[in-house]
Amino acid sequence: MRLNREQVEAMHRHAREAYPDECCGLIIGPPRGRGGAEETLALLPCKNVQNEMHEKDPEIYPRTARRAFLIDPFEFERIVREAEKAGEVVRGIFHSHPDEDAYFSREDVAAAVPFGDIPAFPEAEHVVMSVREGAVLGQKVYSWDAEQKTFIESDLEILEEAGA
Repeated sequence: MRLNREQVEAMHRHAREAYPDECCGLIIGPPRGRGGAEETLALLPCKNVQNEMHEKDPEIYPRTARRAFLIDPFEFERIVREAEKAGEVVRGIFHSHPDEDAYFSREDVAAAVPFGDIPAFPEAEHVVMSVREGAVLGQKVYSWDAEQKTFIESDLEILEEAGA
């Protein structure tokens, strides 16, 4: 995935503001191969409702927002619906790992692939940020490999200028 410095800073800011909880958000833009230049991507920080769900039903939602994220389903649906109307798609999903490394956990895989062996958004790349003591230390990108039926790790390429 390639994002410009301003987009990366928006993700990092959201992660710092959410700390010590996980942050979450969506990256929306044109489908790949259809004028989907990275500078046209929109980063949309979302509300993590994991704590609310944990309080309502700790058996179904045993983890708090310190160790999990759940994008508000109504917000998620609204964003996806608006994107589809504009001819855009979910190009990425981002979240943070407070006081942990940037890795794609078993829980992250289970959330991305909720049924069977096909992700809910197979074209979406997942950006996971490591946040320690409120500072973002780095991030990794995970993309679905349909042939291997697994997520492959790569680095986030940060473009120095918005139009680069």
